[in-house]
Amino acid sequence: MSKKSNWEKVLNESWVNNNRNLKESEAEKNVILSELEIKKLVYERENHEQLNAAREISKDLNSGFSSAIKYEKAKIEFLLEQIENIRVATKQ
Repeated sequence: MSKKSNWEKVLNESWVNNNRNLKESEAEKNVILSELEIKKLVYERENHEQLNAAREISKDLNSGFSSAIKYEKAKIEFLLEQIENIRVATKQ
């Protein structure tokens, strides 16, 4: 079984069938229109108040976990270094 391309996973059959026999110039025009739509959507996403507020909330909530994880990793690093020092000292 061959692997499906991305467009086969995303586009519905109706859209594909309606656009399968486009002329080159029509296809090029549609590429440009899709690129412009992407730019518009990216701009809207970047300026979406609720989404930006949610990102800030997520960042705030995550910071406590990130700090705690960083602290625990530092403890592990220190303890592994201590274990290494103990092993070196006992070999001499």
